[in-house]
Amino acid sequence: MILSDNETKIDMLNNRAIAKTVAELIKECDDRPISIGVHGDWGAGKSSILAMVEDELLAQNDGTECIRFNGWKHQGFEDAKIALMSAIVSELVEKRKPSTKAKGILKRLWKNINWLSVAKAAGNVAFSASTGIPPIGLLSNLMENLKGSVTDKEKVATAIESVGEYLTDAKVSEDNSLAKEFSEFQKSFAELLKESKIKKLVVLIDDLDRCLPKVTIETLEAVRLFMFSNSTAFVVAADEAMIEYAVRNHFPDLPDDSDIKTGFEYSKRYLEKLIQVPFRIPALGEIESGMYITLLLIGSRLKEGSTEFDKLLTVTIDKMKKPWENLGFTIEQLKAALGVKYADVSNEIAVSNQIADILAKNTQGNPRKIKRFINMLLLRNKIAEARGFGDSIQIPILAKMMLAEYFFVDEYKKIAVLADDNGKCALLNDFELQLMELSKEPEPSDEEDAEKLQKETAQTLAAVPKPEKNKVLESWENNADFAAWVYTKPLLGEIDLRPYFFASKEKEDFFFEQVKSDQLRNLISKLMGGTMNIASANDEIKVLSPADAKKVFEVLSSKVLKNGDIAMMPKGIEGIKALVTHHRALETSLIGLIEAFDCKKVGAWICNGWDKCLTTDPSKSRLNKYYDSLLKEGNSFVKAALNNMRK
Repeated sequence: MILSDNETKIDMLNNRAIAKTVAELIKECDDRPISIGVHGDWGAGKSSILAMVEDELLAQNDGTECIRFNGWKHQGFEDAKIALMSAIVSELVEKRKPSTKAKGILKRLWKNINWLSVAKAAGNVAFSASTGIPPIGLLSNLMENLKGSVTDKEKVATAIESVGEYLTDAKVSEDNSLAKEFSEFQKSFAELLKESKIKKLVVLIDDLDRCLPKVTIETLEAVRLFMFSNSTAFVVAADEAMIEYAVRNHFPDLPDDSDIKTGFEYSKRYLEKLIQVPFRIPALGEIESGMYITLLLIGSRLKEGSTEFDKLLTVTIDKMKKPWENLGFTIEQLKAALGVKYADVSNEIAVSNQIADILAKNTQGNPRKIKRFINMLLLRNKIAEARGFGDSIQIPILAKMMLAEYFFVDEYKKIAVLADDNGKCALLNDFELQLMELSKEPEPSDEEDAEKLQKETAQTLAAVPKPEKNKVLESWENNADFAAWVYTKPLLGEIDLRPYFFASKEKEDFFFEQVKSDQLRNLISKLMGGTMNIASANDEIKVLSPADAKKVFEVLSSKVLKNGDIAMMPKGIEGIKALVTHHRALETSLIGLIEAFDCKKVGAWICNGWDKCLTTDPSKSRLNKYYDSLLKEGNSFVKAALNNMRK
């Protein structure tokens, strides 16, 4: 089962403690407005905490209403302030069926929102930087501007109606002071909350750090607009660093790079003024990360919500409450929680123990990074099964190979290059044996005998000429993290790694199309070249074994077929002809390659040059049938060449 990457109310990280604290803080504020920040890196679990906050607040059933607002989803709107205002009002209408009086209040609020939108679209209206509301005195001029500047008749009519209704609203004074305009909106919104019997309105804002800087700032400005209303609370989940970047981007007049510290402090103070109470999600330690990895892998087999999984989850949270005393799961604890299901997930537990240390360290304990690694592991295993790899893939080995692919990229490539035709890397095997030897504890012996033996050994080693050390092995020895990966079970030195490289192949083929021999690679390079290169390879072609000849043919064929344009002769065709001329067993493969060329796209080169390499009657018969197809489907040049050849 692939793990969901969406927010969840199932707490595997003891983050519900943060959610409960946020909920209690909101409740203690009574009708006073408050803004709370839930800060953490990308993937730290901010969205899940918001879901838990909502869960905690609604469970109290005390007149609190929660509204979710995803800034990223509303990024396409022209104005993020209008998007947030519209979303809040719309959600209130949907969740609390409005009374007759509330409908009147809503009408006034929608007029505010509508003329903000109209003014934004028409331009020529001065907005206040603090509230985003234009002076009323300018709205009369706006109607005339709309008539002369907007060409869409329907849009003109709608805009004039919206502005006209706003101007004639009895609740709006002709006083054009910004304070009066803002007071009108604040009063209407407070009336709506009271009439809807909402004791506390909590707006949960998510994914703000994914937005463009402009959208981020506009949303924060809208939050500030609402913050003057009593009985409101805003919980903003965002990465502080991304918000601070948005502030610096939005205010280009901040000090330049010569005074980075001053610019940073300004953007930090901006966020501190907006967010009254910041909560920072603590990073997972290596032990907590290891427990999380175990939970995820077990959860991929057992359904979340099952009795066994819930028991293990309870054990997890209890242990995470005192991280300074936490040493991770013991076998006894896992068996006690999982009961008879322990045997079903023993493989997942083994994989977790194998990858936990390296994965936790290289993901810095980031929950989303960990989950994505595990999802890719499970997905690749499923794809390998679907492709028929069968028993050739074992998930513990696949997991270890993926750790190298993700976190030791250069070493991973080097293992692929150094692996022989059977997929085994001798140098990796040597390094494993070396590490195993170093890890052995010396046998106890008499101190004088040990000292004597040490001196004799040193003298012997000094007398023996030292061979030049393998540079690759030397670089591996100097990389402690990679050495730890190598020493982790299962050992790979005697394993055929080809299935694992192919299971992981996405963008780059590290296995050089299965050709590991330098001699064969050089020969393939010559056969992909011009006439002189092919002629110089004649003796090398003759001495090829049948197996190597077939391998060279397969690589050349693959390269030829990858060439989309076959109107002209692809590179490699002449090399294939030379190869098959000396290895008749490949004739059937060659005619199969010829038949693979699309009759409608192939060029006239296909019509000749096969006499020396296609000599058997079955091969000639199949070639003639292909030519018959060319006479029906080929282009005029091909048909003319065929007719001329047959004459």
